[in-house]
Amino acid sequence: MKRGILLGVALSWAAFAHAQSSVLVWGRLGGDVQYTSNVQKANGGAGARWAEGSDWGVNILGFKGTEDLGHGNHAMFLLESAFTPTGSLVAGLMFQRAAWVALKNDRLGTIRFGQGPMVNNYVWEFDPLLEENFGAQSFVAYRNGSRLSNGIRYLSPELHGFSFEAELNLGNSSVNFNSGDPNNAGKAGRADGFAAAYTNGDFQVRVLWDEIRNAQGKEDNLFRYSREAFVGIRNRYGPFQVQAAYTHYSAPDTPAGLSDSADLWWVGLSYDVNPALHVHGAVYTMRVGPGRWTDDHDGAARTTMLGVGCMYNLSKRTFLYSMAAHVFNSAQGNFGVNPQNPGRGPGGAGWGTNPPPGQGQSGLYAGVETLF
Repeated sequence: MKRGILLGVALSWAAFAHAQSSVLVWGRLGGDVQYTSNVQKANGGAGARWAEGSDWGVNILGFKGTEDLGHGNHAMFLLESAFTPTGSLVAGLMFQRAAWVALKNDRLGTIRFGQGPMVNNYVWEFDPLLEENFGAQSFVAYRNGSRLSNGIRYLSPELHGFSFEAELNLGNSSVNFNSGDPNNAGKAGRADGFAAAYTNGDFQVRVLWDEIRNAQGKEDNLFRYSREAFVGIRNRYGPFQVQAAYTHYSAPDTPAGLSDSADLWWVGLSYDVNPALHVHGAVYTMRVGPGRWTDDHDGAARTTMLGVGCMYNLSKRTFLYSMAAHVFNSAQGNFGVNPQNPGRGPGGAGWGTNPPPGQGQSGLYAGVETLF
């Protein structure tokens, strides 16, 4: 009986493998040491922190497949799992980064269903520091790189350099269209977004807009459940690449007295010293609008971060990397080099690596990354 079942499974897999045009198993794995200064302590004061991590990017194991259906039609799928340097799955989920299936027509575009990055994931393409742990996401609690389930996404083909995308993530709620799953308070409500780009060689300009609601269907926290409007531009001049961007965040359902808007700007430069060595630097500045601070809401503040880094290729798949950054905060700001949850944290003690309010912070990490 067992032999018959195994034979059936083997034959089914063989038929699948024959029909599949290609299946790629890939991943990346990195490790480094990070030093962070002036980390707020729960019992008061501050101290330095040393940690091992994967700051260039989260470790990933992925499976990507395409099948040629003929007449310019294709079936595609992507599964991506993220895991920590300790081997634990991020958020405890197997394929939290991506789990989608899609149909593509070369003339009409692609329709995609499932879990994956929102349209705001394009932000990293305009970040001179590549949205590493110090970068465009440092101040916004990963809000500009959201990954949500229950997604339906359309991607247009490129026409004379122009392309666009639209996305809808359903809330799975019987309460109303905007709410989230009533049996899972941690799930977001309805989310949607739109992106458009013009590309001409190395030049690209992109605009995007998205909104994410909480389980009650509200946009009430700037860097959790809010609206995001982004414009980015980049171009290459020989070994130099220039990148600049602006993002506006708004949360119209924020309770009275709390900040409901923020603006983030950055500009930076990358330089290919030679085929192996690449250096990059950027300055980021953010202004959070009027409002008081709470344990889970950022209040009025201005903050600026300067960052410089480099990458050195040991081979086509393995490279060394390093990054250094410093954050300057206004009187109330507690933003640090690492992305943290919004607000002061439980009891005002921070979220792990925040500096004390009104103080700055420096960070440095160096490590190795390999791709397979």
